[in-house]
Amino acid sequence: MKRLSDAERILLFIEWCKKRKMEELILRLSSETTGGWGNNFFLDFTTNRLIVSKKNFFRKFADVGYIAGMAPYPYLVLSPKIKDSEIDKRSASFDPDAILSSNPNNLCFWYEEIEELLFRRGDETTVHNMMGSVVQANFLTIKSKGKTFQFKLPARKDGQFDKVYYWMRTLIPVPVKAI
Repeated sequence: MKRLSDAERILLFIEWCKKRKMEELILRLSSETTGGWGNNFFLDFTTNRLIVSKKNFFRKFADVGYIAGMAPYPYLVLSPKIKDSEIDKRSASFDPDAILSSNPNNLCFWYEEIEELLFRRGDETTVHNMMGSVVQANFLTIKSKGKTFQFKLPARKDGQFDKVYYWMRTLIPVPVKAI
């Protein structure tokens, strides 16, 4: 039997969750406005839907993000070094209904409702210095039911554009385009 690629292993995990009617977090991206004081959101891509939830005041400053948006359990599936017992179950647990009910402004997009996701490298947020250049933010546009929602994604929390785009395009069952 051939060895499965990382993407195949995560897709197998997603199918396993769906067969057991479990909704698990697959990717989490952070969105923030300039300076971190404005509207800051989590974009939680689960096995079934996208949940956009407003961060509480303290999470705006203490959120370190995930590696390329990869959530704890999918990361565990990929990591040969981490054992199941090394992940704190409470920190990895995910209750989508609790998230949605915690704030009336939180949004839910079932994947069937999303027309497309547009992911754009933040060329206008590139900082140049003696050490080279660094993109500070990328941008995600969600098109759903004739409405458009735009989010600024800090590259230092969400990771490199190419890695985040790869995982979104591979794991999210809607059209994801890089523009």
